[in-house]
Amino acid sequence: MPEQTAIVVGAGGTIGGASARALAADRDAVLCVDLDLQRAERTATAIRATGTSASAFQADAESADFATLVSGAVAADSEVTAVVHAVAYEEHVPSEQASLSSLQRSFAVGPLAAFALFRELLTAGHLVRGSALTAIGSLHASQPFANCLAYNAAHGALAQVVRTLAHEWADRGIRVNAVVPGWIRTDAEVTFYGEEFLDRAAGDLPLGRFGTAEDIAASVQFLSSEHASYISGSFLTVDGALSVSLARLTQESDT
Repeated sequence: MPEQTAIVVGAGGTIGGASARALAADRDAVLCVDLDLQRAERTATAIRATGTSASAFQADAESADFATLVSGAVAADSEVTAVVHAVAYEEHVPSEQASLSSLQRSFAVGPLAAFALFRELLTAGHLVRGSALTAIGSLHASQPFANCLAYNAAHGALAQVVRTLAHEWADRGIRVNAVVPGWIRTDAEVTFYGEEFLDRAAGDLPLGRFGTAEDIAASVQFLSSEHASYISGSFLTVDGALSVSLARLTQESDT
């Protein structure tokens, strides 16, 4: 029986790493892809400690040969039953100061890399009926974040990649979905905001806490499982009610 393999792009990151570890529970092998080989190897090492085969692979999602390189790293006798794209780039500047290069990079590592990889895996024959492709999206695809034009626009495009491929590849039995996180306490968020700020902000969130990488990974694992065999073209929002709580009306008593 062919080896069941998962591919996680961005496996060295907080969300990507958690997703790779979650998918390892239901697969024979995991290919951990990241720009930083050491970070990818840390995730692969953690997976191997559980008894599942895992390998680290260095690849730059911005590179023109990214998809070909990753596809070529898949074992010839394996079936890729789960793919996760968990890479994004954001530059925090007012829109009038945003450089074209920052937009190009956001699109290159996000929707373009995701589409190129998904298509390459399909044409190379690695995907099979039942394969699940999952993109890590963003609330800001539809609710723009100020001073983050490139990130917002790229995630809007990524959402259309998900919708279009789900539509076109449905007759092949290949499912394409997105997990849309809310505010997740990742390593990158800690670096950007600082621990003290995040500690204060947590209490203002609807559920009184940040989401965790494990919250997102559990959703990725679900969408990649037989339990979600009839789900495609969907956006699973995992935000602790953040998106539905953005507009808060002031209630005034009539008495």
